[in-house]
Amino acid sequence: MHAVVGNEAEQILAYQCQADGLNGFKQNFRFHLTRKFEIDLAWPDHKVGVEIDGGIFNGKAHGSVMGILRDMEKHNLLLVSGWRVLRYTPTQVRNGEALEGLKQLLRSST
Repeated sequence: MHAVVGNEAEQILAYQCQADGLNGFKQNFRFHLTRKFEIDLAWPDHKVGVEIDGGIFNGKAHGSVMGILRDMEKHNLLLVSGWRVLRYTPTQVRNGEALEGLKQLLRSST
C-alpha cells in the first residue's frame, strides 16, 4: 500500500482500489518518455488507467478550449501507446461506478 495523493475524487478511488485489493497502481503516473502527461491512476503492468474528469465542469483549466484540446492530445497519445483508459466524473467515483468499470477492465487484461 502506498500513500494516497491527488484531489478528493482521486483519493476516493485510490482508497476504493486498496480496499478492493486492486493494488499495484500508481497515481499521477507519467506514461510517456518525453511528454509530461500523467494518468490519475495507472496500472503500468497492464497498461490500464483511469482519468477522473472533474475539471471539465468549472470552465477553467481542463474545461477551457486549450484544456480540452490538451486532454484530447493526451488521450490519443495514450491509445496509440497501447493504453486502455477509462474516464469518469467525481460523481461516478463516489457512487462506485468507476471502481466497477475498472475491475471489469483489469479482469479482461489478465
